[in-house]
Parts: sequence; C-alpha cells; structure tokens
Amino acid sequence: MVDFHTHILPHLDDGAKDTATSVEMLKAELAQGVTTVLCTPHYYGKRYPDKFLSQRNAAYERLKERVPDGITLRLGAEVHFTGINVPDYDELCKLAIDGTKYILLELPFVQKWTDRLLPALSDFAYDTGYTPIIAHVERYREVLKKPSIVSQLIDIGCLIQVNARAFTEKRERKFAFALLNHGFVHCIGSDAHDLERRSVDLLTAKNAVETAGYGNAWENAQSIMQRVLNDEELRVPLGEPIKKGLGSYK
Repeated sequence: MVDFHTHILPHLDDGAKDTATSVEMLKAELAQGVTTVLCTPHYYGKRYPDKFLSQRNAAYERLKERVPDGITLRLGAEVHFTGINVPDYDELCKLAIDGTKYILLELPFVQKWTDRLLPALSDFAYDTGYTPIIAHVERYREVLKKPSIVSQLIDIGCLIQVNARAFTEKRERKFAFALLNHGFVHCIGSDAHDLERRSVDLLTAKNAVETAGYGNAWENAQSIMQRVLNDEELRVPLGEPIKKGLGSYK
C-alpha cells in the first residue's frame, strides 16, 4: 500500500518529535502492509520555500539510513493554500512531490472560503500544468456545508485525498463513504503525526472499506496514487455531485 500523507520526518512540524519516533512510525507502516510513504510536512510560508526544503531534506538525510527494509520514502509537502497572496508559481512548484507535477494543498479548515480560492486553484493548475491534490477534504467546514464543492474541485483539475481515519470515525464516516460511493477518493493517507493519538491506521481503514463493499474503490485509489508518484498524467471522472440531506450525504 501507499500512505500518501504523513508527518513522519522528524523535528519539522507537529509530527514526529525525533528520529526514533520516525523509525517506529515506519515500522508500524510496514506492519500494516505499506511499502511507500509520502512525507508531507506542513508548509505555511508565503514566499520562498528554499529554507523549508533545506530543513526537510536534512531531516530526510538523518532518517534515511534507519528506514526499515521494504519501505520507500518519497518527499513532498502539505502546502497551506488560501487563494490570497499566493506565492510565485515557480516557488510554489518547488513544493511538489519529488519528481512529479503533483502538489498536496491544504485549504482553510474553519474560515469561510473567499471567492478567490477556487479561481486561484484553477489559475495555478492551468498556468503551471501542475495538479493540486486537496488534502483531507473531509475536514473542511465549507465542504461539509456544501459537498458539491468536491465536484467543483475535481472539475478544475484537482485530485482528492481522504484521511484513512475518516472511514472509521463516527463523525466523518458518512461523508467519507459518500466520497467513495461517488468515486471521489483518489488518494488515501494516514496523516500520521505520532505513535498514539494520530498514529498510522491504514489497515483498519482498509478493512472497514472492504467490509462495506468498497474494496474496488480502495484498490483504485492505490492505483491512482502509484500513478501520481510515477508522474503519469491522470484524468479522473467527474461523477454526480454529493448532496447533503438531514444528517446524511448521498
């Protein structure tokens, strides 16, 4: 399996506190059947990412000799994107997943999205040829209020990433499975930060998805993630927008 969103690199953000923790998290990945881990530390900068990239690469160098056999690490970032004061595109593209034209973007969680956000995403994708991947789409207040936004994101060329825990947590399960049912789950990540509260949990999610009859959707996401990491061009179907009902999504 691929774990597409993690905070495993040590000493960078609110993720792994030290290299020993990183190693134990990677052992947990391997035990759950994960063979490729995308390292995506938070990037909240507004202009030049070179310092961040230098720190990220240094963290990787400290860790790489202790990576368990059977695990491959890839480097990226979880880039905060608001549509306001967007960094220079050349600088922003430096934060893409290594060797690809795909970039993981985190949108505002609880703030109301401005009218500039979706046009800014569209402009970035069109002008650069890079594909935004929207991190943990199930966590944004604006999306939960208006789930048809997911279709808008896909229509402008974005891929959708969902956290594994969304398929098992009561608060998020209904929306996560609606995303699966509509074919809107393109990438899956643990978003693991530590060994306890926000630990690696892909196997539990996989079992929950398969039990619910969506095993093919899980495998399709695995295929898409591998194609992203191979920097293959992707065109995902738009599908019907998700509608919000009384306490449900359909």
